[in-house]
Amino acid sequence: MAGNTIADKSLNISEANLLRDMAYIIGITHDFGKATKFFQKYITETDEKKRRSLKAMEVTHHGLLSAFFTYSVIKEYLKQYKIESGISENLPIISFLAVKRHHGNFLNAMDEISDVDADEEDVMKTAGEQIESIDMIELEEILSTLISERNINLNIDISNIKNYILNNIITDIAKERRLLRHLSDNNDIYPYFVNQFLYSILIDADKTDAGLDGILLERQNLPANLVDLYREAKHFTDSTVNINSLRNQIYDEATGRIEDWNLDNKIISLNVPTGTGKTLTALSVALKLGARLERDKNIRSRIIYSLPFLSIIDQNYGVFDSVIFPEADLESKKDQTLADPCDEIEDETKTKRTHKDSRLLLKHHHLADVSYEAGDAEYEADKSLLLMEGWNSEIIVTTFWQLFNTLFSNRNKLLRKFNKLTNAIIILDEVQAMPHRYWRLIHDALMLLCNKFNSYVILITATQPLIFEEGIGEIQEIAKRKEEYFRSLDRIDLIPIIEKALTLDEFKEILKNDLENEKNKDFLIVLNTINSAKSIYDYISGLGLKNTKMCYLSTSVVPKDRLKRINQIKETKDSAGHRKVIVSTQLIEAGVDIDADRVYRDFAPMDSINQVAGRCNRGSSKIEKGLVKIFVLKDDKQEFYKYIYDPFLVDKTLEILGPIKEPIKESKFLELNNMYFRAIKRGMSDKDSKDSLDCITGLAFKDLSEKFKLIEDDIPAVNVFVELDETAEKIWKKYQEFRNEKDNLERTKKYLKIRKCFSDYLISAPKKFAGLLVTDDSNIGYISRAELSNFYDEKTGFKMSGAGGGSIIL
Repeated sequence: MAGNTIADKSLNISEANLLRDMAYIIGITHDFGKATKFFQKYITETDEKKRRSLKAMEVTHHGLLSAFFTYSVIKEYLKQYKIESGISENLPIISFLAVKRHHGNFLNAMDEISDVDADEEDVMKTAGEQIESIDMIELEEILSTLISERNINLNIDISNIKNYILNNIITDIAKERRLLRHLSDNNDIYPYFVNQFLYSILIDADKTDAGLDGILLERQNLPANLVDLYREAKHFTDSTVNINSLRNQIYDEATGRIEDWNLDNKIISLNVPTGTGKTLTALSVALKLGARLERDKNIRSRIIYSLPFLSIIDQNYGVFDSVIFPEADLESKKDQTLADPCDEIEDETKTKRTHKDSRLLLKHHHLADVSYEAGDAEYEADKSLLLMEGWNSEIIVTTFWQLFNTLFSNRNKLLRKFNKLTNAIIILDEVQAMPHRYWRLIHDALMLLCNKFNSYVILITATQPLIFEEGIGEIQEIAKRKEEYFRSLDRIDLIPIIEKALTLDEFKEILKNDLENEKNKDFLIVLNTINSAKSIYDYISGLGLKNTKMCYLSTSVVPKDRLKRINQIKETKDSAGHRKVIVSTQLIEAGVDIDADRVYRDFAPMDSINQVAGRCNRGSSKIEKGLVKIFVLKDDKQEFYKYIYDPFLVDKTLEILGPIKEPIKESKFLELNNMYFRAIKRGMSDKDSKDSLDCITGLAFKDLSEKFKLIEDDIPAVNVFVELDETAEKIWKKYQEFRNEKDNLERTKKYLKIRKCFSDYLISAPKKFAGLLVTDDSNIGYISRAELSNFYDEKTGFKMSGAGGGSIIL
């Protein structure tokens, strides 16, 4: 199956055919060690106690012996074909590492070699016993048949390989240290990518073959004009409203350029203002680009759409869902009383059909609903998870965490889908959220992925970071008239009020006056910490404002309730006689589709300010311009922004905004953003990127996984299940029942059925406040309905009594 998988790949490298042969050879040799009588006895033993005893024996383990065998066959292949250039010298050790760890996680390559070398006597004693127990004649016949099926002209003499393993292999593997040092000295990241690619092909095929009984899902076709049809059905093209006219201009220009696009330009920018339809435009560009690649280059591409935040993944996935399954979208709108699937949690065996083909569109993150449908087939939870984690779909909607930890990880589970990053069209939405400390790492990795593995990357944002240099042709802007688009907008004014830091009491007075004087205006107030947000929310709630709907948003509120509040905000957007006042932490910046007349924001880096500004007069539907005011707020110790933001980014923002004394028009935003990112580029440190790249060039997989941290976890936290309502009570009861299930596989399958519903009531809380709620080995805290009022407020969420003013974020 590994050979079939790699045969589907179009690689832009001279060694493409060589790698196809390598993948096939690794595939047919990686379980060589299972041919020993010891392993065969283990898998046929029915007595559980004896099985455990057999499993603990070194001679039963098949990984190292299989790795020796694969290493030997690969060396023989290269010798017979007289291949000595390019990546070939790396392939024996790469194949050894891939096979040795195909049931586990990668360690550092140098450590793997040292371990084998240091334990040579014990290793060879075990290998000798294992080899002597194998029927070599039968094995040689099987391998010869498999190799001939692939038309690989390779003569395998099992007796020679046997002698090589027993007498020479340890010495040769020890010599690979010199090769690894050479890779590090040359700063060559290509061998790392080849390693991850071949390993991914192997484990993906292995898991799919074992878990799905060899069933292969056929690739599906998606029409290039799907978004065109969707926009026509929604009458987007008929609108003459100013902002909609601008959206149409951007859409038409970007999608219209694909037919004549230079396919050598593989890094694409869609840098246009907030609220101008970037998501749909990017999807259409990707679909049309994919169609052209298939027509002109015979390359079948997948679309991988990734976002930085879970808070908007459902929202944007819903847009894609409506585009790809318009009939299902219409049916769902006929019945607005559809029950929440979690309401029927008492029957965890019941699978709810969506009648949407997962082979076309798939959502994947660690809390996604575990469900996979293919035509008329619907899969059980364990098989669904297997298909989801392998990214078996034409369009995958996922997170930055999933994407970049697939690129920079040692974990088997994550690396399985690495091969799906080849021949891919990768859309990075809100790319400015990537930490600047990893810009160089991401630059080098994505450039290689595009140049060697025929992938394309589309960066979509209103604030384009300088990861790639447009001046030297690394990235090409698809919206050529972007400066015109930015200059044409006049929806808002940005007013920095940052000369002096204000206390919360001083800020409350400003809010009181403005809220009372502007009775018909919707307000969005964004704070940097949970405690400051709660304080402001409680204060405004106590003002007794008439015809005002209050809303509080933060991660201390359970996701189900948070989503409900966001939907209610959208529904009451135009309700007569009522205005809304939303108090939120910075989660609101993450592309959440909310619109307000006035936005007040505690100080933050420039890209965060831009994001929250995108929530003001978003649809350009107001006669009066929106106002975005930036304040510097503080507690009795320091400014709130110092608790959560990188001081380097704050300093660069102050450099840009500090000298400005008048309101900033929206037409100036592009210029300010460019100044900000140039300042970051000039002053930033590459240390974290360099450290990660050093791990990559040295094949130090374990070290890389420990160094690359996309999400900082400075504050220890625990997950807490909040029994908020009757449905939550049922879910928790089911969860407790599953935990008592002795069969591990059955327990996992049952949990997967309720995982999405379970996560709807799960919050992450600081361990110092929630640690006592964890009462067993599950590491999950629990707040029962009976104790709800003690630990959870129905308006502001989890209670953190005694918390310091600025210590709790998000």
